[in-house]
Amino acid sequence: MLEATYRFDTTSKPALSGKWMISAGLVLTLLLQLAVLGTEYVSSIWPLKYGQPILLKTEPIDPRSLFRGNYVRLNYAISTVERDLATEPFRRHQPVYVALKPEGRYHVASALLHEPPQQGPFIRGRVRWAGGEVYRIEYGIEAFFMPKQKALAAQSAVREKEAWAQVYLLDSGKAAIADLLCEGGCEG
Repeated sequence: MLEATYRFDTTSKPALSGKWMISAGLVLTLLLQLAVLGTEYVSSIWPLKYGQPILLKTEPIDPRSLFRGNYVRLNYAISTVERDLATEPFRRHQPVYVALKPEGRYHVASALLHEPPQQGPFIRGRVRWAGGEVYRIEYGIEAFFMPKQKALAAQSAVREKEAWAQVYLLDSGKAAIADLLCEGGCEG
């Protein structure tokens, strides 16, 4: 009987291997989720830390619902660009690089390109609409998040006053809004 017990113990698998595999799988899953969230966070703040600051003139926009979220919807003077600034035609949903040049206080569009320009500031966007003599372009900076009451007051101020956004650009053309500024203040 002692011999049978001894054989049973030497042929059995270690008790921790199944638990260890489950624990390792859970830890790897958690680390993967944290890596994805961390990457999203870093990619959203990277332009604010390492980007080149510029000012873009905002234009009034009438949002569908002021209560949809705690943000101000923004439209920019560079959101609608004349077709004659394009080196070649663009299609809807196509990536576009908009070369920028300073004009007074703001930066304005100087060219629409399929590739990033060799020098000078530019912003990367996507053609939302191509029709007539203009392209409608989105840059991913059309919403600026704020506390709810400030966002509602700023939305009204943007419609009634001259407003601009302080935007930071990375060398890749990725943009992030640092601040929303209004003539006389955005609080109302």
